[in-house]
Amino acid sequence: MKIIEDKKVYSISEANYFAKQTLEQMIMWVEGEISNCRKNPNWNFFYLDLKDEKAVLPCIAEDYMLASLGEDIVGQNIIAFGNLSLYEPFGKYQFKISKVEKAGDGFLQRQLEELIKKLKAEGLFDSKHKKEIPKYPKRICVVTSEGSDAWNDFKRHTIEQFPIIELHTADVRVQGPKSVPSLLKVLPKVDTQGFDIIVITRGGGSIEDLAAFNDEQVARCIFKMQTPTIVAIGHEANESLAEWVSDRRASTPTDAAHIVTSGYGQALDLLEGYKYKLKTSANYYFSNNFQTLDHVYLRLQYTKNIFKDLPHKLNAIKEILRRHEKQKVADAMERAEAILKELGKSAKNFSKNQSYRLDNLSKSLFLLSPQNTLRRGYSITTDKNGTVLRSVGNVDVGSTIGIKLADGRLSSTVKAKSNN
Repeated sequence: MKIIEDKKVYSISEANYFAKQTLEQMIMWVEGEISNCRKNPNWNFFYLDLKDEKAVLPCIAEDYMLASLGEDIVGQNIIAFGNLSLYEPFGKYQFKISKVEKAGDGFLQRQLEELIKKLKAEGLFDSKHKKEIPKYPKRICVVTSEGSDAWNDFKRHTIEQFPIIELHTADVRVQGPKSVPSLLKVLPKVDTQGFDIIVITRGGGSIEDLAAFNDEQVARCIFKMQTPTIVAIGHEANESLAEWVSDRRASTPTDAAHIVTSGYGQALDLLEGYKYKLKTSANYYFSNNFQTLDHVYLRLQYTKNIFKDLPHKLNAIKEILRRHEKQKVADAMERAEAILKELGKSAKNFSKNQSYRLDNLSKSLFLLSPQNTLRRGYSITTDKNGTVLRSVGNVDVGSTIGIKLADGRLSSTVKAKSNN
């Protein structure tokens, strides 16, 4: 403390000290809902917030005091005994807990459960309203805070692994008083832009942090969307009303990315399977054919050895064939001469016999010839046109006829005719 112009002037640290001494005299029981809890990385105590419908009280408690509340303490309503205190370096006011007991369900949790029952009764959670998620989506819109951890996780497991996907982002507030109006403005807009899937996501947090995604208006807006919708809010333990009304719930942003890309992943797995089968079949094929080629090579080597002396053998056979050729030619010439002689004899006999037969036939032909018949006193009678007459019916009395004799022709006129 200093005296300046008769005034007592305290330093900031002194003011905080006096405030601390005063606050620490205030020992009391308080009731509230745990809305946030985090462990000090260097000491065995936790920072947590207790809240009611109107205010938040920052608190500090050693870790063993919270053990009786179980593992998931966020959202629990408790009564805590302790005293108010002040962290002097920053002038930060807090409630130092020395004893804690469960006080029943939290106010926000009760509100959420009542809203869930209401919407469930209206059928907003029924599976018949769930739209099928496309297996191979190409245009995807992510509704989240752009650049957040959730956005980076989703991006890393989608377009960085499957560049075929077109990833669009609708930047929204995901926490605070402006988050609900932001979501109600953006969601209907992106629903009309022809996306294959809309993914609504953000990181984890307390039930207060996720309040926008437990809002009834936001839930009804998501339910009315025509585009297949996936909602991934927080972590595995977090579950919001938005997830209940969506077409598909994902436990985390990464899980949402896996759902979106599952078709592509299955296709890649299938292609890997085909690749493995082709590789196995190719190895088997080439292995068998290499064995076959080795066998053929050995056979060719064996054949080569067999035929190595073949030129010498062929020359020997050639000489033998030449000797046989001379012998065969000589025998053939001898046989040909004998055959020619035999043919000559046969030709003479054949010619003689045929000449004899020809003479006989010539004599027979002469005896039967018309000329020889005419010489014996017969004649051939024809009409004036030279047609041979064979009946008196073919001749008229007074007509001229021709008569052929052995040594000439006569022309005569028919005086009379009579039948035999």
